[in-house]
Amino acid sequence: MDVERAVKKAVELGASEAEAFLLSTAETSLTLAGDVEASKTVRLKSFGIRVAVGKSTAIVGTQDVSDGGVESAVRSAVSVARVSPPDPRWVRMNEKIGTSDVRGTFDKATAEATPEDLLPIARELLDAVKEGWREAKPVRGFLTSRAMEGIYANTYGGPVTRRETLAYLYIDARVDEAGEVGTYSDYSIARSCRELEARKAGIEAGSRAREFVKAGSIPNGKYEVIILNRVSNSLLPVMLNPAVSALNVQEGRSPLAGKLGLEIMSDRVTVEDLGASANTLGSKPFDDEGFPTRNLAIVDEGVLKTFVYDTYTANREGRESTGNASRGYSTAPRPSPHHLNLKPGTASIEEIVRETNSGVLVMSTIGEWMSNPVSGHLNATITHAYMVEKGEIVRPVKNGVISGNFYEMLKGGLELVGCDTRHDYGVSAPSLKFRDVIIASK
Repeated sequence: MDVERAVKKAVELGASEAEAFLLSTAETSLTLAGDVEASKTVRLKSFGIRVAVGKSTAIVGTQDVSDGGVESAVRSAVSVARVSPPDPRWVRMNEKIGTSDVRGTFDKATAEATPEDLLPIARELLDAVKEGWREAKPVRGFLTSRAMEGIYANTYGGPVTRRETLAYLYIDARVDEAGEVGTYSDYSIARSCRELEARKAGIEAGSRAREFVKAGSIPNGKYEVIILNRVSNSLLPVMLNPAVSALNVQEGRSPLAGKLGLEIMSDRVTVEDLGASANTLGSKPFDDEGFPTRNLAIVDEGVLKTFVYDTYTANREGRESTGNASRGYSTAPRPSPHHLNLKPGTASIEEIVRETNSGVLVMSTIGEWMSNPVSGHLNATITHAYMVEKGEIVRPVKNGVISGNFYEMLKGGLELVGCDTRHDYGVSAPSLKFRDVIIASK
C-alpha cells in the first residue's frame, strides 16, 4: 500500500486528516580493525502514519510495509486517536506540500556500492595509519555507504519524494611505546564514496596517536582555549539545536526564549540553517511534513533572528512553518535545524595559535552530550589537546573538563573565528578561540 492509499484509507476510517511517510534505507558497511574484518548489507523499509480525529491525534509506525501491515497501522492510528484526549493547540497538518530545488544530495554510485566497491577505500584508510607513523596500528574503524528514500503525502497533497546518499568512515589508531599508549581517531563524511578523504583521516589518526603517547594532564586553571573545527562541530548542535527549536521555546525549555532581536553572541558570529543549500550534508528538498525547506539566518552578527518551526509550533503562533520538521517514522515531528553553519572568519589555525600566549588547543572531546541546553551550561571532557605557550604548541595533554555558559563564551569570551570550516552531517563550523575558560583537571 503506497502513502496516498494509506492516507485515503485513514480518512475512510474516520480520520479528519492523515499523513503517511515511507522511508527506505539501504546500507553497506565494512568493519575494520587491523584489516577488513566483516561486511554487511542491510535493506530496511519503515512506514509511519499520523492521523487527526478532530483535535485528537495518534501516530503508529511499522516495519511491515506489506498492504496488510500498513492497513493494520492505519487502523491502529485511527482507533488510538478516537480515544485520545484532544490537544487544544492542534490546528491542522501541513497544507503546503512541495519541494525546494536542492541539488547534490544523491550519488548513484554510492547508492549502489557493494562491499567490493568499498574495499579499496578501506585499504587506503588502513594503510594511511602507518603512513602517519610506522608503528601505529589501526585498532577499530568502519566504512559505510547509505542510500535513503523518503516519500510523504497527506490529506492536502503529495506524494513528494526525496533521495539522499551518505558515505562515512572512521578510524581509531594506537601506538605503544615503552609501556605507554597513545590513541587518536579521525573520520570523513560526504555525500559520495569518492569524496571521502581516507588517506587524510588515516595519516591524521596515526601521526596524532604517536604524539599522544606521552600526553600529560592539563593543570587546573583559566586559559585561552582554541577548539578545533571538529570540536566546534560536536558542541554547536548539542547546545544550539534544542535552543532554537520553537517547541522548546514555547514550552519554556530554551535559554533563548524572549531574546529574539537581542544580541546573544559576539558580532563575529553568524549562524545559518542551510536547509536548502546544494551539496550540503543535511539539506533536503522538503522536511518531514512535506514542507519545502529554506535557508535561514538564525543568528546574524550576534543577533538572534528566528527560531525554527514545524507546522504544529507555527500554528501555535499563527505563522508559517520554516520547513524544519524532523521525525522518526513512529514519532511526532519536532522542529530542528537541518544543517547549522557557523560562518568562517579570516584567521588560520596557525595564526590563532600564534596569537595565543597561554592556552590549550582542544583536538577532541567526549561527553558534551551531557551538557544542559536548557540552561546553556556546557560541559565537555577533553581527550586530546596541546598546551600552547607564547604562540607555540609545546606538549600534548589530556583529561581536562571544559565548563561554562555556552552563550557567555560565544558573546564576551570569543576572541577569534577561524577560516578552516569543517563540513559534517548537520553542521559545519571553523575553529574558535575563547578567553578566560576554566579547565578542571581530571
